[in-house]
Amino acid sequence: MKKLAILLILVVAPYVSNAQSYFDKYENMSDVTSMVITNKMFKLLSKIDFESSDKETQEYLNLVENINNIKVFVTENKDVAQKMGGDVSKYLKGSSLDELMRIKTDDGENIKFYIKPGSDEDHVKELFMYMVGNDSKDGKPETVILTITGNIDLKQVSKLAKDLNIPGGKELKNVEKRN
Repeated sequence: MKKLAILLILVVAPYVSNAQSYFDKYENMSDVTSMVITNKMFKLLSKIDFESSDKETQEYLNLVENINNIKVFVTENKDVAQKMGGDVSKYLKGSSLDELMRIKTDDGENIKFYIKPGSDEDHVKELFMYMVGNDSKDGKPETVILTITGNIDLKQVSKLAKDLNIPGGKELKNVEKRN
């Protein structure tokens, strides 16, 4: 029985940790800007003594307290962008993510949002964004992968993306509206 339990854990573990590590190879790759915020940072933020009577501040603290991590990977390198595109396709085929929405802008950006359903309609376990487009500052091609995991309140996530200046954050404001 013990051997069966160990075998079961070894078989299931790669699927459980798949989202957490699938794109981690880009973290230390040259020509990739990465930002990884762990739950420890969010727990630290929740400990800061904010004005607890402010409703907006309290909602923000509740949101960050329930996030496991945020990972953002950005590149302007064409070869790396192609690898990212291939990895995103593989990840989406092997995951249980549902497409939430697609956005194609006038300036050529293609942005896709996917979610892993959560405890109710307003919450998701994972919010995944893939963007291919141009950097608004210099017009260079830019590819962005964003993944947020935890117990995510879609009504509050756009606020967090704006505060952290995450690429694609302006599009996140529409996620809750279109859900």
